[in-house]
Amino acid sequence: MQDSCILVVDDDPEMAQCIAETLASDRRRCEVAANGPAAIAACRQNDFDVVVSDIRMAGMDGVELMTRLRHVQADLPVVLMTAEGSIHAAVDAVKRGAFQYVTKPIEPSQLRLIVEQATLARTRSERSPLSRRPTPSGTEELIGQSPAMTDLRARIERVAPAASPVLIIGETGTGKEVVARAIHACSTRRTKPFVTVNMAAIPESLLESEMFGHVRGAFTGATQAHRGMLAEADGGTLLLDEIGDMPLALQAKLLRVLQAGEMRAVGGDRTQKVDVRIVAATHRNLPELIREGKFREDLYYRLNVIHLSVPPLRERLSDVPLLAQACLARARDRAPASPVRRLSPELIATLSAHRWQGNVRELQSTIERLVVLAMVEEVTPEHLERIEVSMSHAFAAFTDSPGHSVPPPSFEADTGLCPIDNLVQRHVEAVLTHTGGNKAKAARILGIDLSTLYRWQQKWQP
Repeated sequence: MQDSCILVVDDDPEMAQCIAETLASDRRRCEVAANGPAAIAACRQNDFDVVVSDIRMAGMDGVELMTRLRHVQADLPVVLMTAEGSIHAAVDAVKRGAFQYVTKPIEPSQLRLIVEQATLARTRSERSPLSRRPTPSGTEELIGQSPAMTDLRARIERVAPAASPVLIIGETGTGKEVVARAIHACSTRRTKPFVTVNMAAIPESLLESEMFGHVRGAFTGATQAHRGMLAEADGGTLLLDEIGDMPLALQAKLLRVLQAGEMRAVGGDRTQKVDVRIVAATHRNLPELIREGKFREDLYYRLNVIHLSVPPLRERLSDVPLLAQACLARARDRAPASPVRRLSPELIATLSAHRWQGNVRELQSTIERLVVLAMVEEVTPEHLERIEVSMSHAFAAFTDSPGHSVPPPSFEADTGLCPIDNLVQRHVEAVLTHTGGNKAKAARILGIDLSTLYRWQQKWQP
């Protein structure tokens, strides 16, 4: 393995130094940062291969650090260290993009192995031809030649130069964030930050601070000031994803931003000006939420200056062949050891006839499963059917909650395969092989919790 550089982040100096010494070797250099802001500053100055960070730190915790580092180095793997009582937070962080987590007290060999896997994963990504292509700009990420997509791209290019708020409506998985990024990329703000806040993913008690920031001492635990996402996006674009889930109290504060271009941090005694273009996105019916008293009518009209609707995939099935090939390229980049090279014409026809209730996101997941699990160069409808049926049976056999309703297979197939336990075990082992033993990534591909994967493996032990 080539020389690598690791950044260790922990507000306990002795612990940070101990971990750095554990990871350091002839071919691995380690640096230490005492907190989140120091880590961000270090990553802006140096190109690290992996960040190893404690979760619980004063001021900016490890999860917030991970989120902010994406704006500095988007592909930088983050390994989180957690105490036993914080495992739930660590698992949640893995779902949000962390490479892996380790529990304290830390087993040195385990930590070194995880860091090596993270370093290797990034090295493979950098060597991939796909990673060396110029980053798509403007509307290039909006794939499809259907009339609906052609019209959507044209509208984005027309509205992007303005500073007006935009409301993006579309079902889950249609690509609303891709549309928002295209608006930003086509605008005069393209060189400034593009920041995303998901209203449904952040607890209500933290959302105000996450958006507007807070001053030191604003509440218990606020030992350092926090800028907030609006300040982070100053001069650029702020995407408010799932705006329909925004609490009413915060809706009033957002209205002030839209009306006067100013905001006030939690606990602050003065307002500050912000120059941010607001783009909101939702799959919910906002007029219905207004009638129910859950969404402010005045805010709706402020946001709905420009309205863009993202069509569901079932209304543009002619775009499926192009989308499938793009998904194949990306999935192969994520699983470079896969033998899969092509989708057969028959499979493309099968994919093009499906209704895709989960839209583009469902198609992406389906293609990635095929790349990871189908051990052939050309994938056919038969491979798709077997994998979909086995995954459906896996959920039915091993679901966590009693009485959980498992959806039927997406594609009809003959279910006369091999015993379900053996089939599931084979698929899980194949996924783990392709992820280099990374259980967190394997769980995401399989669509299960990491804890479920651990239980399955314990069950299969002789």
